[in-house]
Amino acid sequence: MYDALGDKPRALSYYEQALPLRRVVGDRGGEAYTLTNIGAVYAALGEKPRALSYYEQALSSMRAVGDRGGEATTLNNIGSVHWSLGQNDKALTYYEQALPLVRAVGDRGGEAATLHNIGSVYSDLGERQRALSYYEQALSSMRAVGDRGGEATTLNNIGGVYADLGEKQRALSYYEQALPSMRAVGDRGGEAVICFNIGMIYRGQKDYDQAIAYLERCVEVNPPNPRQMVEARLRRCWVIR
Repeated sequence: MYDALGDKPRALSYYEQALPLRRVVGDRGGEAYTLTNIGAVYAALGEKPRALSYYEQALSSMRAVGDRGGEATTLNNIGSVHWSLGQNDKALTYYEQALPLVRAVGDRGGEAATLHNIGSVYSDLGERQRALSYYEQALSSMRAVGDRGGEATTLNNIGGVYADLGEKQRALSYYEQALPSMRAVGDRGGEAVICFNIGMIYRGQKDYDQAIAYLERCVEVNPPNPRQMVEARLRRCWVIR
């Protein structure tokens, strides 16, 4: 409960109290999920090496009890930590191990997240056609499970790849599809990034009235972090819980 409420230190305290109890009673499955939760809290707190340590312990326990869904989740989460550290090759290795497992257990949401994550790695590596292929698969899965926030982020990121390829009009089309979905889920930070992206396309087209309108909306919705605006993309990797 405290984790969901954003009280990470208190959540961590309870998870750390639960862990030895799980071990005493021999609950390897419960131990694995508690380790995963501790790893997720440390990842959220920015303590990436500690997060990796707990995720790796969780992975061993998931495999020991034959929990393929939990194994897939943990592989994905380890990949996301490596991705956040800029270790794209390591991230890709873990995501590619996770993908067949989420498919085997029929986890469409996990499949969507993992496909998106692989697309993000390929985008970072400059392999744009491969990025598009994975993002498009992710988009289909996001829509199938009704994940509007994930759909919005993926549409935005597809737009970003097309912008990188110089296909500005096509990029604009994807950004404009992303915007209402992002608004619908109330993600103001995401909305600001998309407005910025649209504004920059119009600026490049010398349509300054439209550019100013979207850039003003960007600032109005969420005063921009300059680094975020320079990146001009929703760099999100899903951590599956």
